[in-house]
This record gives sequence, structure tokens and C-alpha cells, in this order.
Amino acid sequence: MSANTSAFSPKEFTVGIAEETTVGTAPSTFLGIEVESISLPTVNDLRVIEKRTGSTGRIVNTDDLFNHEPGAVHELSLSGVLTTNLLQVLAENATGVETASNLVKVLYNHAPASFLHGATSSGGHNTVSFHIKGVSAFNSSYTLSGCVITSLTLNANSNENGGRFTFELTAQTRTPFTSSVGSALTVNNYTENFLYLSHFTDDKMVNDVDTILDSVAFTIENPVVFLGNKTSGSSYGLPEAYQRSIPDFKTMANCVVKYDTNTKDFLNEWRTQSVATQGLYLANHATWGSATTFGINLAKSFINEQPSFQEDDYLKISTTMQGVSDESTDEMLQLRVS
Repeated sequence: MSANTSAFSPKEFTVGIAEETTVGTAPSTFLGIEVESISLPTVNDLRVIEKRTGSTGRIVNTDDLFNHEPGAVHELSLSGVLTTNLLQVLAENATGVETASNLVKVLYNHAPASFLHGATSSGGHNTVSFHIKGVSAFNSSYTLSGCVITSLTLNANSNENGGRFTFELTAQTRTPFTSSVGSALTVNNYTENFLYLSHFTDDKMVNDVDTILDSVAFTIENPVVFLGNKTSGSSYGLPEAYQRSIPDFKTMANCVVKYDTNTKDFLNEWRTQSVATQGLYLANHATWGSATTFGINLAKSFINEQPSFQEDDYLKISTTMQGVSDESTDEMLQLRVS
């Protein structure tokens, strides 16, 4: 067989995300994602590639090889441009909380109930599907259903791309991973309803003080545990249920801000583990109830890594905070998603 001299551009691949109405079942239509970087899914099938007892000779035989997908946890990582269309789906699935009155609220006593594989009316707060739509000539389209976003980071830098927000995510699933020639699934064109750091006007508060914010990376880490092992239809090795936030739900915010009299105490506050009553507040209004479109309101937090200087055109200080619960009736995190 002669070499194939045709080539494809990475830009020929289209990526989409969709809320599932049934846990583990991919919808037919997906929201398009303007992808910055994507890798092939990590397929963690059981693979035996060692010599097995009783096989011939002392070299691995072809009969020694064995692979088995059921029960394997597959993983997908990608980064892209954040839009108003994607924000709600990503925020709901990363937190495991459904939107109410344009807000995703994580309570101080957050302890989500498990949900079942195959359950109906799933919604984005339970599971989503990802579809990578490749060229139609051969098996280059991939679908991962029953996914849970275990890590989501929202990034923006005032001096890059006009302060436009991007995102990075990692998702996991234990539903069979499929590839196909082309695809009957539809990935709609991504929108240009971008979100920018300037959307927050002058209302930027970090660790209890008003700041001039150079960059922010806000991360939600919310692990999933796949419970049990069952058969459904022609698929087996499926999880019986999904449990989120084990061992814990975590929020982190890395902020680079101007070093001045407002931010000079960050080092001492790290040393004493002082808890801020307003860890991170980003919105287009000083009153949270009057903010619109997009906002991050992390209530209490502490600086969990030693702050450091960043030398540039002016002196900046970098600080990383972790959200904490105050064991009261307050929400520890609120995200405005529309």
C-alpha cells in the first residue's frame, strides 16, 4: 500500500458540548466550541500486554494480548473561548448545581445527592456529552456521553486578547467511548458572544480589598465517583450511579493585582491564615443583586500559597486563594450566568 499524501488541518475538526436529557445518552445537537487546544480523549481500557501463564515460549504471543473497555474511565481535556452560550452549561456541570434565577449557587453545606445512570431529565448539572466531529472519510469523529466536568478554569488577562475570557476543562465518563465515520450529530456554529474582563467595570475585589486586576484564573474542582457496575442494553460496565464532590468540592482563584497600599498585607494574611469575608468579587455592579450577564462571587476564602511579586511595567503581586465554608446559611460561591 502506497503512502497517503493527503493532509488535514486541525481546524477541520469541530467540537461541541450538549446537556443530556438522559444520563449517559448523547443528544443529537451540540453547542459549538471555539477550541484553542484539544487532545484525543484518554482511553483507559484494560489492556494486557504482558506474557500470560502457559503461553508458548518466552516472548509475548499474539494470544497474550487482551483488551476490555467496560468499566474504564475515559477522560477529555480541552480549552476554548468562553461565551455567554457556553457559560451556563459549563458552570452547572462543573458545580453540579442547576441554575435558578440566572445564578448558580453553591451552599455552605454543599453535599449533592447521587444520581442514576439512565435517569431522565438529567440537565447540565448532572451530565453532558462532548462530540469531536472530524472529516467524513474515515473514523475521525468521537462521542463521549455521560461526562462530568471534574475541573473547570475560567481565565482572563487584561493585556492579552483584549481581556477576553477563555476556559480549560477536564471531564470524565464511564460510558463507552465511540468513534465513527463522519457523524449524524450536529455541532452548531459557535457564537461570538464573548465575555471580557472589562465587563466587570470597576467592581473587582480580591481578598477583601478593591484592586486593579491584571489577570484571574478561577478554578472549580469537583470530582466524581462512579458507583457500581451494570449492564444496560448492549452496553455493560456502566456506572449504576454518580456521586459528586468526594472527597470535597474546591474553589481556587489565582489573581495578579497591582501592588499598592490596598494589597500590601497579602503576605501577612497568608502567614496568619486570615479568612477574607469577600474572597473574590467580579461583577458589573457593586450590588450583586443588580449585576447582569456574568459574575463571580466567592464569599469567604484564605490565601493558601505564599504571594509573590511579579515585575513588569509596574510591580504586581500574585496570590492564590481557596474558598471556604463559614458553616452558616450563606452561599460560599455564586456564579451569575446570564
